[in-house]
Amino acid sequence: MKTNTLSARCPLPKVRCTLPALLVLMLAVGVFVSGCARVSIREVPIAQRYDALDRSAINSDRPSELTLAFLKQRDLDGQWKSDPDSLITALDAKYQADPGPGTLFALIELTHLQAKRYAAQPEQSAPFDLSCAVYSYLFLFDPKVAPDKGYLRPNARLAAEFHNRSLSRYLLYARAAGIGFSPGQTLATANASVELKDREYGLAFAPDEISSYHLAYEYAVSGLDVTYTVPGLGVPLILVREAGAARDDRPEERFLTRVRQVLAATLFLRIETEPATGRGGRRVYRSRLELYDPMRVNTVAVDGMTVPLETDISTPLAWMAAHAPAPQGIKGLMDPQAFQSDQGLYMLQPYQKDKIPVVFVHGLISSPMTWLPMINGLMGDPKLRERYQFWYFSYPTGNPVLYSSMLLRQALLSAQATFDPTGSNPAFNNMLIVGHSMGGLLTKDMVQDCGDLLWNTISKTPVAQLALPPDIQEQVEKLFFFKRLPFVTEVIFISTPHRGSEMALGTIGKIGKALVTLPLTLVKASATLFTSLARHGMHLPITGVPTGIDGLSPKNPLLELTAAMPVAVPFHSIIGNEAKGGVAGGSDGVVPYRSSHLDGAASELIVKSGHGAHEHPLAIREVRRIMLEHMRTTDAATSEATVAPDVTTAPAKPNGRGKPAVPAKQSEPARPTAPKQAVPAQRNAPAAPAAAIPPVPCAVPPAATAATAPTAP
Repeated sequence: MKTNTLSARCPLPKVRCTLPALLVLMLAVGVFVSGCARVSIREVPIAQRYDALDRSAINSDRPSELTLAFLKQRDLDGQWKSDPDSLITALDAKYQADPGPGTLFALIELTHLQAKRYAAQPEQSAPFDLSCAVYSYLFLFDPKVAPDKGYLRPNARLAAEFHNRSLSRYLLYARAAGIGFSPGQTLATANASVELKDREYGLAFAPDEISSYHLAYEYAVSGLDVTYTVPGLGVPLILVREAGAARDDRPEERFLTRVRQVLAATLFLRIETEPATGRGGRRVYRSRLELYDPMRVNTVAVDGMTVPLETDISTPLAWMAAHAPAPQGIKGLMDPQAFQSDQGLYMLQPYQKDKIPVVFVHGLISSPMTWLPMINGLMGDPKLRERYQFWYFSYPTGNPVLYSSMLLRQALLSAQATFDPTGSNPAFNNMLIVGHSMGGLLTKDMVQDCGDLLWNTISKTPVAQLALPPDIQEQVEKLFFFKRLPFVTEVIFISTPHRGSEMALGTIGKIGKALVTLPLTLVKASATLFTSLARHGMHLPITGVPTGIDGLSPKNPLLELTAAMPVAVPFHSIIGNEAKGGVAGGSDGVVPYRSSHLDGAASELIVKSGHGAHEHPLAIREVRRIMLEHMRTTDAATSEATVAPDVTTAPAKPNGRGKPAVPAKQSEPARPTAPKQAVPAQRNAPAAPAAAIPPVPCAVPPAATAATAPTAP
């Protein structure tokens, strides 16, 4: 007898299969089967499952699988769809009565979603955003739900993301609503409130000096290969201080940019996890708003834990560049006089005495903006920004090279007089300078002692016998008889034409020179000097004031002299080769290897690049390597110099290269000396020149008049 399939699966009493009976039987079986869950499984692409598991309220309009399971287990998924506000209130009450991480994480996601749903109604959205920020903070730090020590909490990073994003959205609301976050202010959440007890500022400027703030999250950066961010807790900000906020009682103000200062910062909201009871029994979470400078602080302590701050170094730098005046490279070449108000030494951040200054000097027809890729890469390294401060020198490149060198020397000496007048700061006294192209020539003059070599090339008549007006005589002496700056202890040359560039002799050079209008004061002073030299005799027939383009001529004897003079500190060369990296020879398209190479370099790197080698990633990494080594050597020398100070004399100033300088008399601290390794024996460390260096002309031979400008900065 054939067995009925249904009977075989689920034995039933035998009945006579009349039609009415069969219908009754089928209905009964249907009821029985409907009470049993039907479980099935099917294969899906693994990426699809990853997407489902990664889904959260941050990247979708639905809660995560974890929160959905929490709701379904409590039969709350229907209420979430029909009345989410009341569900959030009920879950908040549940958490207060019986704290648990599951309830708390559900509150994080649901308040975040509600804030997004009310996005078109900021007054309703903001309390949910602030609620999400509070719940996320509690999830991370409330001891009532904290995991056992040493236990890795699931969703901790996700909770930090919820905190940062909800707090950032609340900040946007506060900015639009004019909320100033004053101490004592109370801010409403969905079911409680947050009271701001006080504010803490780890910034160089007072709060009332900040004119506006922006969220780094508001901008997408282009033009920089890498955006340097560090995940953590807090909201990365861009703080803007307009030039009008400058204070006359701070001498260092003159080294800050004159349009505006742009600072990176991180806002951290520290919340007391145990709420107080306010009016009407409403919970009040007391908090403190804290602002930190990522150039100074990268972590905070919360209940004995070290918490990394969320930081963004690149976006504020890009914002500064986007809102700065247009680069004036062409203007600085053709009309140096018009550029005078902008020239000078500037700091990207306010001065910090415990950090080593690294100064960047741009090249011909260029501006400080050319350094943005490199500065971004270097500031993005936490080790470097902990030990260095970043400065740059801006100057009109149409002026004579020696004249521009004098401006740089004057600016650096002015900085020393302002920040280290006693010459006792080890950080300042281990300054590092990085120069590109013409900027490398200026840099080299800071670490050379020219004696009377330059002047003897022009005339054998001593300057004192020229019968010059006293002011012009003083200027000439400061221009042609310079000595190295003892607080500069290492330099880097990038694509530097130590022996000139053939492009300075071509048609482009002639056209460029014809377009240059030198400052009138420079022209008049030069005329007085030339007239006196004509009476007393000179070796070079000078017919006019040379320009910056003339200074790059390979036929310029002064350029050859400075190329042959010893460099008194360790130096490094980074050279471009359009054909192949790592191979000596060739050219970067503007400067040939024979001109950019100097014997005696502590290191030399050749990258496959045109004249803009300073933007090459390998060049940036090389500068980073040199800075790290410079930092380690400086710190080691400083430690060695402070181990056993001589109590009978003033402590010796470290030379920054592993050996302390010889102790000086009490009335005069010792100057840092040049290192012995990688430096020829004849190099020395002469004293610094006088601080005031007024403008003077420089001389070049007639061959330099047919000069041409390099096409790249």
